[in-house]
Amino acid sequence: MTQRENEKPVGVKNPVRISGAASSTAKVLPTYYYLSNFQLMLKGVARRYGDLLDEVELGFIDTFSALTPDAQCLLVRLISRKGPWFCNAQLNYSEIEGVPGAISELCKQSLICYEQPDESWLLHKSTKAELCQALVEISQALVKDIKRLKKSELVEYAQGAGLLSQLLSKLAPEEHWFCLSSQAVYRRFELLYFERMNQSLSQFILADLGIHNFESYSTSIASRSFNTRAEIEGLYSLSKLYHEFEEGGLSGKPSDISIEKFDSFCQRITELPDFTKEAGNEKLQRMTQGLWLMAARQLERLGHFERALALYANTERPPSRERQARCLNKLGRDDDALEFVELMLASPMEESERLVARRLQKSLHRSLGRAAPKPWQGEFDTFKLECQRTANDESLEGGESNAQRVEQCAARHLSTMQGGKLRFCVEVENRLFCSLFGLAFWDIIFADVGGAFANSYQSRPSDMYQSEFYPRRKIAIEERLAALASGDTQMITDHFYQKRGITNDWVHWPLFEGQSLDLFELDLLELDLTNSRENDEIPLLLQLALKAFSGAFLAKLFRHMLFDLRYYRAGFPDLICFHLTAEHLATERLATELLATENLAIDDGAPNLIDSRVTAELIEVKGPGDALRDNQTIWLDWFNRNGVKASVCYLSWLD
Repeated sequence: MTQRENEKPVGVKNPVRISGAASSTAKVLPTYYYLSNFQLMLKGVARRYGDLLDEVELGFIDTFSALTPDAQCLLVRLISRKGPWFCNAQLNYSEIEGVPGAISELCKQSLICYEQPDESWLLHKSTKAELCQALVEISQALVKDIKRLKKSELVEYAQGAGLLSQLLSKLAPEEHWFCLSSQAVYRRFELLYFERMNQSLSQFILADLGIHNFESYSTSIASRSFNTRAEIEGLYSLSKLYHEFEEGGLSGKPSDISIEKFDSFCQRITELPDFTKEAGNEKLQRMTQGLWLMAARQLERLGHFERALALYANTERPPSRERQARCLNKLGRDDDALEFVELMLASPMEESERLVARRLQKSLHRSLGRAAPKPWQGEFDTFKLECQRTANDESLEGGESNAQRVEQCAARHLSTMQGGKLRFCVEVENRLFCSLFGLAFWDIIFADVGGAFANSYQSRPSDMYQSEFYPRRKIAIEERLAALASGDTQMITDHFYQKRGITNDWVHWPLFEGQSLDLFELDLLELDLTNSRENDEIPLLLQLALKAFSGAFLAKLFRHMLFDLRYYRAGFPDLICFHLTAEHLATERLATELLATENLAIDDGAPNLIDSRVTAELIEVKGPGDALRDNQTIWLDWFNRNGVKASVCYLSWLD
């Protein structure tokens, strides 16, 4: 199990106070929090991969441990800065008493080395004041004459006067600039600790600030992703290639790409081993496939369609088949392209692949002179709603604010009391059903599965949105789905109370805050609801959702989501409208008071959509100029086909 709770900070002198929008109050961190985190990372890698580390990595751990506290702090500070070059004048940390001495110690231990910066980098990083001062000293130019010049004009002046080399020497004297050496292999430890390329030491800060409170799960040696030195070297090689692609000028505009450099890059990709066959490592193979897709897409943009096809053919991972179809279309081979499209339609690997195949099929049929298949549009109702702008509505500006405006306005107008029936609308969008999924499968999501968890700072397993997620947990998932299908939803409420506040990529905790059954003064016994569980408040939204949707329905919904979790976690309708009949309210008067409290409308003429116990309908709200996305259309159709009314509300303003 994780050990982060037992780790002690290195020091508490001069605590650091950090505040931000994510926290309502300032968070005080120990002065040496960053050093403590770095030591925690080294300790974690040594525990998990100690038997596979080479001499350089083991030497780094020993060397770092033997450094003085000042030198340790400075090295970690340098690692956290952008760089790659640094100088003494740039370094000012109150907790480091002797920066020059720390620099000397790091240099002696070969962790940093003096090096002249790249010319363009040096000129870019130097301030106008530094350039002016240097030019005055080397050319006897008058300060008042050159101060009028812009920074770029100062450089042009130096070039025109033949002073550029002297200027560079003045800005970068001997043993002035230094960089981290090849012996400072901290990036290797980041890769091994996080087991992914897009996480770094900054991840620790989210936990330090209390922004994320992570689940406790196993990060044992048995669950690590790499089990041989060859696999670790593969991780390093792949990481370098990704970095070269992103930072080496290969991911930009086609006009800016050196084809010779790109050819060399592609050659090295094709020479990579098949990690699945040679090492049985799916994670490394997936990283390799990602490189193939990135390189092939650039070749496609460059117009090298045959070469792109050769790289795309190395993997079926989406969007490989789609891109192959598009390349074949560009080459005039529409019959071959249509074969790929029909394969995608017959056995889509992801929902997005099915959708793009439908569009490609229509285009290719037209190109081949065949009758185009009838487009799929889904089945759902639509209705119009005209609303008067309120002061709050008119004060909001911009696209995002407009989206919030129409959804919240629709929720207010659609929440009504008619006769003895209450319709109560809540804006939930993707948050409700994703949260129910995360609560239903919480223990399975965080189960001890090989390669799923590398460190103590993950909100989901590493394969959460990969095709392997379901097969690796098939038995447990099927058992959970069967329990739900039988009507057992207890695990959802159990996980809510056991895990409340812990970070889970699926569960949106704020959605359940701020609502209490006390406000509604309902007849709780009549509704078969309770107002407490071991002195904890029961969220109204969770109770109503579990009343409106049976376990059998949720099992069917979750099974549909499991086909493509990344795609199906989005596109849910904006509003959920719960319907409660008057027999389940204490009195109609109290229901009216509820509506008044929530600033909702009383509309006796509103249509009676549902007349039963506690039920729900779903509504997607579209303001002027807004159109349905594919995933929204899919969900609207799916809910209607599975017994839950889902419709589209086209809202317009009464100006």
